[in-house]
Amino acid sequence: MAREFPEDDASMNGRVAFASTVKRPARVFEAASSGIDEFLQGIGGDPFGGSSAVGLRVPALATVSQFNRYLFLLASFSVAESVKATIRGYRQLVTIGKSIGSGSAPRFVEQEVTSPAWRFPDGNVSFHLHRLGPPNSQGFPRPASNLTDLRSFAHNFADNPALLYGAYTIPAGDSFYTHLTGYLPPNAGKPWGTPLRAGQQGTFYDLRTPWRTHGAWHALDIELDGPDTIALFASVRQTAGTVTTPNTLANTPNSMPEEQFIAAYAPGVVYWRVGGALMVEVAP
Repeated sequence: MAREFPEDDASMNGRVAFASTVKRPARVFEAASSGIDEFLQGIGGDPFGGSSAVGLRVPALATVSQFNRYLFLLASFSVAESVKATIRGYRQLVTIGKSIGSGSAPRFVEQEVTSPAWRFPDGNVSFHLHRLGPPNSQGFPRPASNLTDLRSFAHNFADNPALLYGAYTIPAGDSFYTHLTGYLPPNAGKPWGTPLRAGQQGTFYDLRTPWRTHGAWHALDIELDGPDTIALFASVRQTAGTVTTPNTLANTPNSMPEEQFIAAYAPGVVYWRVGGALMVEVAP
C-alpha cells in the first residue's frame, strides 16, 4: 500500500497536499515460442481445446539450397516511444526427432539437443537477435491479414511466433504447415532488421543459453530506447534424414546424446522443434 504524508500547512497557505512516496515497479515479462503441433490433433494440449505446444515444429522437407532455409520468428516485443526497456536474458531450444507411428496411432520420439556445438552434417541452426525499428519502418513489413495463412505459419512477418514464408506449396486441404511440399522464405531467408550487438547476438550458432538453463534472466543486459521492435529469429537448414551414427561413436561410453539418439532411430531423424524466449524488463 502506498503511504502518503501531508506537507507543511504553512507552505500551502493552510491547504494540505499529499504526495506519494512509492514508485511504480518495473514490469517484467517473458516472450516465448509456442505453436501448433500436429500430434495434438484430436487430443488437445490444454483444457481449452488448444493444439499448441512449446516451441515451433520444423517441417520434415529437406532444405535443398542456401536460399530456402526455414526462417522462424521465435519471439518478439515492441517498445513504445520514450519508454526504456532492458533485455535481461534469453533461452534457446533445439530438438531432433522422428515420426514412428501412422494411421490411428501417431507416435513420435524426440530428443533435446544439449551439446552446444552439435549439428547434422547436412543441416544446422543459426540464431539471430535483431532490432527492427518502430512500426511502419523499413526494418520489417507489417503483418498482413492473410486468410490463407495456416496456424503458426505467416506471410513475411507475424505478431506471434511462426514459421515465416514468401511462398509455399502444400497438399490440398492440409492444415498443418509441417506437411508442406515446397517452401521459399521471405527476404531471401535473412532475418528482418539489423543485428543487435553485431558480432555478438546478431548471428550465433551455439546453444549459449539452453531452454533449461538456471539463471537465464541474467544472460544479457541490453538497454533499449523506444520506439523499437526486437525479434529473435532462427534459421534452420533441414537435414535429409539420411544421417547415421558410426558404430564406433554409438558404442563409445558417454558419447553425445544426440549421436546415441540417431544410432537408435536412424534413418529419418531430422530437426524436430526450435524455440526461443526473451526476458524483458520495462522501466516504469
